[in-house]
Amino acid sequence: HVVQLDAHLDYVDQRHGVRYGHGNAMRRAAECPFVDQVLQLGIRSVSSTDKAGFEDAVRAGSTIRSVRQLRAAGIDAVLEKLPQGDAVYLTIDIDGLDPSIAPGTGTPSHGGFTFYEAQDIVRGVAQRARGNVVGIDLMEVAPDYDPTGNTTTVGARLLLDAIGYVLRERDARAA
Repeated sequence: HVVQLDAHLDYVDQRHGVRYGHGNAMRRAAECPFVDQVLQLGIRSVSSTDKAGFEDAVRAGSTIRSVRQLRAAGIDAVLEKLPQGDAVYLTIDIDGLDPSIAPGTGTPSHGGFTFYEAQDIVRGVAQRARGNVVGIDLMEVAPDYDPTGNTTTVGARLLLDAIGYVLRERDARAA
């Protein structure tokens, strides 16, 4: 399973002849035979994928939730799509967070997650996976676009928290 926090779907098949770029990472992941499900959270901008790409993602079984949809349903309800204890790869694009707290990205998009929402999602993923998070990445952090330095701090804190949540769940499972 792949869980993506992002403002953009990143599901275009090909752009300007490029099949392996940041705009099509989730499509390539979904094509992998070992990826059972892609859960895409925070999607609110269509700049990286057209309507056909969106429809392809839905047909391939992606669960796509905007920030508003996730808030209305609740984080726990949305994360119930993940089977307990299954392996999860977590990818965090910093533009999944609101640019008021993480402006240092090339594609800021208003209406993103608050820090605490992102933190709760990361914690919930670790809990649903029972610590079986097999990888985590943070991308699209552009420090030059943030004179306050807040974006790097927020990103680093999310990664640190993610590692802590995963290790806590693994310890609980081992006990």
